[in-house]
Amino acid sequence: MYNKPAVRGFILSVPIASILVIYYLITHIRTINNDLEKSSRYIREIIENSDSLKKPEESVIPVVNSINQSIAELSKIRTAELAELNKKTVQLNEKNIELNDAYMQLESSFGQLQAVLEQLNDSEKKYHSLVVNIPDIVLTLDSSGIITYASRACKDILSFRRRDIVGKPFNYIIHDSCADSFNFDEMLAKIKNSGEQRINISLRRIDNTAIQTEIKFTAIIDSPNNDCVQAIIRDVTEQKRMEDTLRKSNRRLEILNGFSHKLASATDLPEIYKTCVNTVTNELGFYGCIYFIMDKNERFYKIKEYSGEYFEESGRIDQFLYINRNAKALSYNDYDGIVLDYEQIPKYLVMNENINNEGCYRQAYIQQLRIGGHASGLFIVLNKSVFIEEELNVLRSIGHTTLVAVENTMHLIESKNNFVQTIDALVAAIEAKDQYTRGHSQRVSSIAVKIAERIGMTKQQIEEIRIAGILHDIGKIGISDRILLKKGPLTKEEYEIIKKHPAISNRILYPIGLSDRILKAVAFHHERFDGKGYPFGLTNESLGLEPQIIAVADAYDAMTSSRPYRGALSYEKAIAELKNNKGSQFHPGIVNVMIQLLEEKEII
Repeated sequence: MYNKPAVRGFILSVPIASILVIYYLITHIRTINNDLEKSSRYIREIIENSDSLKKPEESVIPVVNSINQSIAELSKIRTAELAELNKKTVQLNEKNIELNDAYMQLESSFGQLQAVLEQLNDSEKKYHSLVVNIPDIVLTLDSSGIITYASRACKDILSFRRRDIVGKPFNYIIHDSCADSFNFDEMLAKIKNSGEQRINISLRRIDNTAIQTEIKFTAIIDSPNNDCVQAIIRDVTEQKRMEDTLRKSNRRLEILNGFSHKLASATDLPEIYKTCVNTVTNELGFYGCIYFIMDKNERFYKIKEYSGEYFEESGRIDQFLYINRNAKALSYNDYDGIVLDYEQIPKYLVMNENINNEGCYRQAYIQQLRIGGHASGLFIVLNKSVFIEEELNVLRSIGHTTLVAVENTMHLIESKNNFVQTIDALVAAIEAKDQYTRGHSQRVSSIAVKIAERIGMTKQQIEEIRIAGILHDIGKIGISDRILLKKGPLTKEEYEIIKKHPAISNRILYPIGLSDRILKAVAFHHERFDGKGYPFGLTNESLGLEPQIIAVADAYDAMTSSRPYRGALSYEKAIAELKNNKGSQFHPGIVNVMIQLLEEKEII
């Protein structure tokens, strides 16, 4: 039934086909293995070097190509993810470094914060201790001026307990005398502008007595809107008292200094007495002051000057008219004086008691003034209140200073009298030599004084002019009578000798100790305004007024007096000569004053 050759052929073909299939499979398996090896290498490359991927090799097997393509795409995705992961890892590392730094800083800051907190806690304890123990009052006020806290010092200074004033407005503790001068809202506005405000104001104690305080207001920084306020209150009552005492002491020293200067410039005793009592009442403010003197042979002290409000009522000075030198109050020989109450005065001083006591003084200071161990004066000061020691010290100083000034002035008056007598004797000796010049020096002095008074010179300058006028020709005592009394004209040689008398005057007067103005007036009275005079040829700029006043007075009296060699000129001719020589020989201004005085008949 079967074709044997066909079967045999089929049988033979089967192994051959199998062999071919096996060959084909082996070949393809080898190819697949190669491709798989390539894919394996590609995958390794992807794992080992993901940054630079190569394109996968082509495979004869489509499935392998598909697998390779999928692997390549997955590799790209993985590569991108890895890159992103690396980037985030880098960022995370950077953040981690930053976090580490921040952590280190945080640890350091935490340590510093702990130290600051410890310091703050310590400062708070110290501040609390300071507030509690400070001698000044510390208050806190809210934005309405209500006291919200008060330190313990308010009990010591104001006698208020803290609970007495907390919850009350600040005005509650202000004394009535200053109630209208404080406005909290205005003060708060000033604090906001300047940061603080200082005031001096009187507060009240619990008994309503006043206390002088200095207050410093500052804003409390951590308060809402900075409108809560801290007030530090210092009691300055004692400080103000001391300042007031120091101010009064300085004022008294100024008054004493001025008083000493006034006494130094006083030229006579009445001026000294008046300066003394006016200083006590007008400048020191005492109720009354009297200065007495005592003559050696008198029984009662004599009032020389008095001043003060107490004596404004008529007749009150009569109360002091008969103070006996032996009065009990003066028997203590106390150079520093004594203080008596008003009620003690009649007992210790013999006084007129028929005086109205209304508006009377409270105390009297009585100082006996002695010269050479003998009572020479009495100094009484009346006071509305009780004397304090500082006032008594000032009064003692005034009393002693006045006594010294009186003593010196008395010596000066005595010396001056002796001096005047000596001058008069010298002038008399000169004028006794020449009947024509008798009275010349006195007339020159009188004219010169009137000129000096008219141009407004001081009392001291006028007195020096008076002395210089008397002495201006004292040097002629050294000139020969033959020349002085010569009736004819003088020769040139004789005139040169006459010109020496100013220098002789200077040699005579210099040792006496006269002032420079007197000496210059005498030595330069023959100098001229234009510098052509003698003995030195000085001009107006170097002369001063005194010598030129003497020159005009001397020339006028010489022209209107008779001389051995000529008769007296008339009033009109003398004025004409003065006018003709004004600006050359004589000072123009002084000549004008001289003519004015002559026209007014002040000089005859």
